[in-house]
Amino acid sequence: MNGKSKMRAWTGVAMVLAILSMLCMASVAQEKTASYWAVQGDDLLRKGSINEALEAYEKSLQLDSENESLLLGVATMHHILQVQAATKALGIVEKKLEKNPQDMNAWSSRGVALTNLGRDDEALKSREKILELLDQSLEKDPTNSTSWMAKAEILAGMDRLDEAVQACDKVIEINSSWVGYAAETKGYLLEGLGRNEDALQAYDMAIELNPEKGGLWYSKGGVLKTLGRNSEADEAFAKAKDLGYQF
Repeated sequence: MNGKSKMRAWTGVAMVLAILSMLCMASVAQEKTASYWAVQGDDLLRKGSINEALEAYEKSLQLDSENESLLLGVATMHHILQVQAATKALGIVEKKLEKNPQDMNAWSSRGVALTNLGRDDEALKSREKILELLDQSLEKDPTNSTSWMAKAEILAGMDRLDEAVQACDKVIEINSSWVGYAAETKGYLLEGLGRNEDALQAYDMAIELNPEKGGLWYSKGGVLKTLGRNSEADEAFAKAKDLGYQF
């Protein structure tokens, strides 16, 4: 764990100890009460047994779900564990990349780990590296729809929505097994760009390919609602519900 992450983690520990301090005074509480489990969690945390402490706090929450102090404590504990797990994952990924710097999956995992650690600038560089590797792959095989779809998703995650739409169009043009997913993704992207008429066309294409997917009908209904076509929107929502989509 680097210095910044360690500081964040142990600052979180201090916060947990502070917000649970009032519960420590109830150490004579009966076994299996919310206070009992909170005290157990506090004791485990002081001993450095973070996972076991979290289990105890969550048992306390089961018995006192409206306790805001416990809720904040558990949230902080999850954050500490997230930092620890992301730090460990990052170390594993860095070793993989030393052996194979062309490993796109490793670069993707590196980006996720860095994002979880709040190191957004470095995470962005990892995603840029993936784009570079995808472009190299597409230079060799411009009909590789899997690479185009991966590129669309990476670009979308970087908020480069216009370029992501273009990548989806490439997948649709190639007309592979990815076309339905590409049309659906294109619809989401176009909504994000405020191009609702175009988004509606994309959803219609996706629905034509997969008419039993309730989520597509729901997305279509949302666009129709935005366009003021309320009766059509209600029909799309009803179709989504008939297909079992929960909303």
